[in-house]
Amino acid sequence: MRLDAIAQRPAKEVMARFLEDMTKAAQRTYPGWHKLLADGVGEHAPDGGVLHQYLLEHPPLDDYFFAAVAALEGAKIRRYLPPDQASELLAELAEQADAAAGRTDRVVSDFVFFVMGRIDLEAGVERMKMPYDEAVKALLQKIGVEADEATRPLMNDLAFRHQLGEPLALGIPAWWKAFAKALDRGARAQAKSAVG
Repeated sequence: MRLDAIAQRPAKEVMARFLEDMTKAAQRTYPGWHKLLADGVGEHAPDGGVLHQYLLEHPPLDDYFFAAVAALEGAKIRRYLPPDQASELLAELAEQADAAAGRTDRVVSDFVFFVMGRIDLEAGVERMKMPYDEAVKALLQKIGVEADEATRPLMNDLAFRHQLGEPLALGIPAWWKAFAKALDRGARAQAKSAVG
């Protein structure tokens, strides 16, 4: 991922690029994730039943999944960037996330920040053992898996949650780490040209 071209651009443009890349990552990983979810739900709520339909067709699953993708990587903004720049970027994330998902409400941005709040930032996203599991638990709660007795066991099924977390853990680029490196390269090049 080459981010050098936008490393010095305004926060609005940087966030637009970030969300574009997260949209591509979500679109690439969502089909496999959805199949895993459908298989797990199908074991507890038979296909064609009201509960199965409610869980897999009622909520905007693709939008929630996109929000989880953006949140997992967005939670790293404060880790890699100075506080002022991070705050500006997070404000842009709140402003742009819904439009990036094609929504006119606040469903995506609200869920992005809900998931980010669930990730243990004190431990640092990179050192947290399974931040994707927090995102999966938030997704399952959001769509109502724990609200019904039949599907509630899925919330405590660690193997199922890890399967659902795999696309999130492996399919999302380390965007902010790469962006911070691009910023550093730009700063060094600028310092070198000022000296030379």
